[in-house]
Amino acid sequence: MTTRSATGPEDQGPRDWRRRRRRPARQQPPQPGPANAGDGGNGNEPPPPPPDSAQEPEERTSRTLISFLDPAVDAVGIFGAPLLIAGIIGLVTGIVVVAFVSSMRLYGWIDIAIGASLIALVGAVFISSVIAAFLSRTGRYGVNTLILLGAFTGIVIVLNFVSFEYDRRVDVTATNQFSLSERTKDLLDGLQDYIRATAFYKALQDTPNAEVAARRNRVVDTLDEFEARSGRFTYRVIDPDLEPGIVAAYFGQRPTGFVSETVVIENLNTGEFDTLQPTDVAFGQLEQDLVTSLYVATGQEQKTVYFLAGHGERNIDGGGGDGYALLRQALEQENYLARGLVWPRASTDIAVPDDAALVVVAGPTSDLPDAHALALDLYLLGRDAEGQRRRENGSMIFLAEPDTPDSWREFLIQWGIVLVPGYIRDLDSSVPGLPQTLALNMDFNNIVNFNLQVLGNNQAAITSAFEAAFEIVAPEGQQLQNVFMPDAAALTPLPVSDGARLPLALSVTSPNSYVIPEPDRIEPITGQGQGADDLSGVFIPAMLMRSAAKVGMTLPEQGPADTDISLILAFGDADFVGNSNIGRGGGLDMFVNSTNYLLGDYSLVSIRPKAFSFREFNLDRNEYDFVRFSSWLFLPGLMALAAGLVWWLRR
Repeated sequence: MTTRSATGPEDQGPRDWRRRRRRPARQQPPQPGPANAGDGGNGNEPPPPPPDSAQEPEERTSRTLISFLDPAVDAVGIFGAPLLIAGIIGLVTGIVVVAFVSSMRLYGWIDIAIGASLIALVGAVFISSVIAAFLSRTGRYGVNTLILLGAFTGIVIVLNFVSFEYDRRVDVTATNQFSLSERTKDLLDGLQDYIRATAFYKALQDTPNAEVAARRNRVVDTLDEFEARSGRFTYRVIDPDLEPGIVAAYFGQRPTGFVSETVVIENLNTGEFDTLQPTDVAFGQLEQDLVTSLYVATGQEQKTVYFLAGHGERNIDGGGGDGYALLRQALEQENYLARGLVWPRASTDIAVPDDAALVVVAGPTSDLPDAHALALDLYLLGRDAEGQRRRENGSMIFLAEPDTPDSWREFLIQWGIVLVPGYIRDLDSSVPGLPQTLALNMDFNNIVNFNLQVLGNNQAAITSAFEAAFEIVAPEGQQLQNVFMPDAAALTPLPVSDGARLPLALSVTSPNSYVIPEPDRIEPITGQGQGADDLSGVFIPAMLMRSAAKVGMTLPEQGPADTDISLILAFGDADFVGNSNIGRGGGLDMFVNSTNYLLGDYSLVSIRPKAFSFREFNLDRNEYDFVRFSSWLFLPGLMALAAGLVWWLRR
């Protein structure tokens, strides 16, 4: 009996169904049954089948519509593994670029599209293998794992979204170092405008010393707390040397060295901004200073400038030639609130208002009562009417005249400023034809050099003089025009021996200057002998006095804090900012710059600084060994016990 192998000739063709040749079905002859087997060879056996090729022609199928893609499909089948690997690499690198390199995000999306296309192409060619892999037992487990992984990832994303929307921060420090005051929280929660803080600091690795690095970290940490509290508050840290364009947007041509450690609070809706200079060197009042700048930038509160009245001072509402109506308008344009302060002459229960950021005494012509002098002294010393401590010491601008009453002269002497009797006549720097009107050349270098000669080797005083002069006479790197002062008086500081005061000249006359006692005399008297000549030399018509105490008061042993320094800026003339002279030269700019400088450190609010508490974990030798070895062995030992338990249960 003849048998046919399972792999007959008809199965020797190509395995791919597209290349199989279809043959016509043949009718098989009947097979001999058992009854015919015993005929002894006399039965009718069927003849053997004829050869295939000799009897029937071969039939071919027609080509499909997409058969032209067969070479490409074959190529994908040959290089399937490299294409799959390339697709995975493209997908992963594209996701990384999109997530972390914003400037190349477009190329990242293109990379993702190419990678996904390659993976899809390989999957389409080997679709049967892919389906079999998913439908197999291992594939089902893999799909189940992917579903669980996707569910876990989705839960994590939802939890993160909820936590970002409804977060709660907990300060675990002993003294709440990172907790804001309730007033600060209320201000940030109620912000209606978008606020951006710009902190000008060098990169941390480029900071000059550890103290600057510590202050930088303190500023960044505080700004982090502000940003975390309100979605309308953002901040950025700018290196002034690397971003001079941003520096120029806020400070003009001011050198970048003066911008370091400065914070600008900007209202992005209105464009208003306030420059923050920390109150103290250690940045202990940083939160307070930031809140003040926020109030100024948002217009919720303004720093108030009080003009004292009742002693013959200039009227801030006066429209005449000697009135100060135009000066008041200029201050209000600088976002200050200018008000008059009138004290009854017979009253003894008086005080400077608590919201006074600056007091201006403009050309008094009548005597100063003792009660009024006491109120001004308490204000400058940082005390209220009951003698209790204010937020900080006060600031004052005093515009004197050669005929200022003696009681006011005595008040100035108590704060280290002497008003020299007489009128300045500068023969080299005055208005042509009007020698009694000074034309002060606000040369920055000349003023600094004069201060260097007076201050000697006091490096701190030299730095302060340089900064003050720059802020007032050369703001944003632009030197002021000449300041015209008619019939100005000369100022001179009292000798300083205890370090309680620091005098700084803000303008000086030429060496060819004289002080004469008569207002009508123009020509000075010279060469008449000792005692007959007019006083000659370089005189100071504008001076800033920093005082830690009045003359005769003792200083604290630990030295005064920055908030315990009183500032008095005295001018020898009150007419240079009057309505008739305010448009001439740089007088108005000098007054406004002086106001900005004096109020740069003033805070509208008082927020108690957080005391830093160092909490040390003290252990003896045995306790230290227990903590050390338990941290090394506890978790590994616990994992070993768990592994042993699993092995015992499954053995």
